[in-house]
Amino acid sequence: MKHPLLAATAVLAALAAAAGALGAVAAAAAGAALVTAVALGWPQMLGAPARRSLTTVLLATGLLATAGVATWPDPETGGAARAFGGSLLEPVAICLALGTVAAFMVQLVRGSGRPHRLESTAGTVTGVATVGAAAGWTVLARLDAGPLILSVALSLALAALAGLVRLPRPAAAPVALGLAGLAPLGLAAVLPGLAPSHAVVSGLLAGLLVVLTGRTAPDRGRGRPVGNRAAVALGVAPVAVAGVLAYFVFRIVPA
Repeated sequence: MKHPLLAATAVLAALAAAAGALGAVAAAAAGAALVTAVALGWPQMLGAPARRSLTTVLLATGLLATAGVATWPDPETGGAARAFGGSLLEPVAICLALGTVAAFMVQLVRGSGRPHRLESTAGTVTGVATVGAAAGWTVLARLDAGPLILSVALSLALAALAGLVRLPRPAAAPVALGLAGLAPLGLAAVLPGLAPSHAVVSGLLAGLLVVLTGRTAPDRGRGRPVGNRAAVALGVAPVAVAGVLAYFVFRIVPA
């Protein structure tokens, strides 16, 4: 990440996500914190009008998705069947659908002829997907994937820390991805229950998220991305999305 504030925020967000290894309650609290950080700064980052309405949509979508996952029937004790794999993500899908509809409704309420309606709607829908993805950390915690949570959080933090080092531009991305993908191997050697394949694949995906997010930020010395709240939202975004990506790696990639 080229902007120091983005990198520092991503490191702190990764540490918050790591708290999910303590259990579903801690993961839900961490997810709520990630959602709040994104919701407060996302409209500012977009430069969108009707910022309060859009913040409300993002905040409600993300918090409801995280709460829904935390309270969804336990697939081990009867409720949703484990055979359906994605059952714990059902409340996330519902909240994403409702959040998308709400994003369009905000623009309809604004009335016709308002500026930047298309850009605002597209950006808000992207924000809805980002805050909904934060519930993935709670899903992992409910599946007793604490070791994987720690691994992904470590990969995120290392990739973000690489952004604080003044590396030549061609070397920045490879270094970040290398740290994100190789560090989990060492963790898998000492942490029971962490499959090396899960750790490496999810680590590389997490590192890629950080690198791609950093590419959207201004270069050092050229200011911050539309204010501090926007920078915080952009820094937290890859951490929020990494949770749901790690969940799919946990489900799909052979251990």
